[in-house]
Amino acid sequence: MVEKTVDIKPASRVFVCGGGHQGVSMAAHLALEGVDVTLWNRSQDNIQAVIDTGQIECTGVISGVAEIEKASSDLSEVVSDFVFVATPSSAHKDIARLLAPFAHGDMVVVLSPGRTFGALEFSKTLAEEGVEDLPHIAETQTIVHTCRRGEGNRTSILALKQDVMIAALEPSDISYVLARMPAFLRRYYIEAPSVIVTSLSNVGMVLHCAPVLMNIGWVETPYVGFKHYYEGISPSVARFLEKVDAERVAVAKALGYDVETTTAWLRRTYNSTGSNLYECIRTTDAYKEIYAPSSLQHRYLLEDVPNGLVPLEYAATHCGVDTPHITMVIDLACAVLDRDFRAEGRKYL
Repeated sequence: MVEKTVDIKPASRVFVCGGGHQGVSMAAHLALEGVDVTLWNRSQDNIQAVIDTGQIECTGVISGVAEIEKASSDLSEVVSDFVFVATPSSAHKDIARLLAPFAHGDMVVVLSPGRTFGALEFSKTLAEEGVEDLPHIAETQTIVHTCRRGEGNRTSILALKQDVMIAALEPSDISYVLARMPAFLRRYYIEAPSVIVTSLSNVGMVLHCAPVLMNIGWVETPYVGFKHYYEGISPSVARFLEKVDAERVAVAKALGYDVETTTAWLRRTYNSTGSNLYECIRTTDAYKEIYAPSSLQHRYLLEDVPNGLVPLEYAATHCGVDTPHITMVIDLACAVLDRDFRAEGRKYL
């Protein structure tokens, strides 16, 4: 649990940027805890039911009807001084450009999650847009809510992750970020020493990309639905993921940081049990009902390859670490989708 370390009042109004699974779930949770919440999504159709009712109906480990102060596709109507960016990381640049006219030095922006080097990209984009007094920018390793949005204004929160790592781009900013964060939410986070740690602890790029590519036939078969984790990650697939994961850990080590394996992360976050990745996935209850994508045009590839594996491979090259399995996954994604993800992806360090 993270403690407040500076005498600054928590934000009473929070702007949630993004109306997908995570954004709607975060907005509902905040509102049900008494926080005034505004919600934005680029496409109004995606949040029209929230606009019409002013509510989000939430079920699962957090349940109730959450009252939303305002939802809009016009960012100027809902922006506030504490911002949770809950969009796919592929939208971070665009969000930074839209937020730039309202950004100031007392604002807090939390990328939830940052994926790999999201805070660096967000800060760079704001500066390119002419923002001189940059906000306090932080990123999380992953999202707090394991969730799936339903139809209309409904969402289901399947589980709440514990000890989600959070770091500020400027390490000294983390006290201010956490002090401004609504108090009830702080207990889900632990401080990381650097955004390099949160970035290289991005387990989504390990658990998402390769399983989709190794199940292409099923993904592209109409009317065949299968569970991403429980059916798409077999013992052999899991062994391959462990090799990808070992390369991720090696890159972090070469940069001077120790990060946990995905297996260790599952044990810590979900209290999963098992001696290897496959066994831990099979004992993660929150994964039981999560279906695999029904198309390759999905964030498990379109986000996690260019904003996860590509910057990881780039960092590996920078520090002289061989990553043959990571490179293999990127190469296959590029070939299958006929896109140059390396040209599109983040490259920092």
